[in-house]
Amino acid sequence: MAGFAAAFRARLGTERVTGAELDAALDAALDAALAAAHTAWPALAIADARFAEHLAGLVRDAPAVASALGQLHLADLYLSLACADGHPGALAALDRDYLADVRPTLSRMGLTASAIDETLQVMRDELLAPRPDAAPRILNYSGRGHLRGWLRSVAARTGLRNLGQPDRHDELDEGKHATPAGDLELAYMKKTYGEVFHRAFAAALAALAAEDRLLLKQRFRHQLTVEELGALHSVHAGTISRWVTAARERLVKATRSEMMRELGVGRADVSSILRLIHSELDITLSSLGGAPR
Repeated sequence: MAGFAAAFRARLGTERVTGAELDAALDAALDAALAAAHTAWPALAIADARFAEHLAGLVRDAPAVASALGQLHLADLYLSLACADGHPGALAALDRDYLADVRPTLSRMGLTASAIDETLQVMRDELLAPRPDAAPRILNYSGRGHLRGWLRSVAARTGLRNLGQPDRHDELDEGKHATPAGDLELAYMKKTYGEVFHRAFAAALAALAAEDRLLLKQRFRHQLTVEELGALHSVHAGTISRWVTAARERLVKATRSEMMRELGVGRADVSSILRLIHSELDITLSSLGGAPR
């Protein structure tokens, strides 16, 4: 355990942990992290220092390191790291217990059995293949949500690439046109993550400054023009326009952060989330009704 804690602190940087976190709180969190990983996967042999460094990289920007460790899905992180390192037992578990679970997701998207097989193979290769200047993509999994959920999201994006490609038997048929992949992706995101969006939006709106909430409600719910808002707030219409834009962007940023936290995705995976937020935000704002002032 001493080596695990030492490797964690060395990767994190001693300036990132101060006071009590240098002692009981962080040590307890590290003990619990290593125990959870070993209990879940006793047959997977990963060097403690390797796991410690990976965890430190995930929480190094957190304001409270010990607390951040306690929020991670440690068993899933341990498995993903073992898969990235090519551990045969981990790869077998990934195929048997995790990738098999994404088949229903792909089936609901309308993929045939052969297309599902192809999607899973492409997905597996993309997640696990070594890259010359970067770690395998499975290490993009941040541990802030369940690995199964993250894999379903990856599978959906991979499957959408397949859906966006014409069937090879239809390539010469001018009467058949595939729906653009971007539209398919947005439709899938709305169906799959609509509830997550609304929870994230509600949390982000509640955390917004009262003046921002009021301004957004007046602009989108009450449909006041920038000229009317300018007169109401005794400022120029151009100034109000900038205020509204800034408030909206703060709401977008906070909603995105909430969705990333709940879905357990990193910044490399947020492009689809941003499309969903931008497509739904103004509609949701227009129905604020009794939003807090």
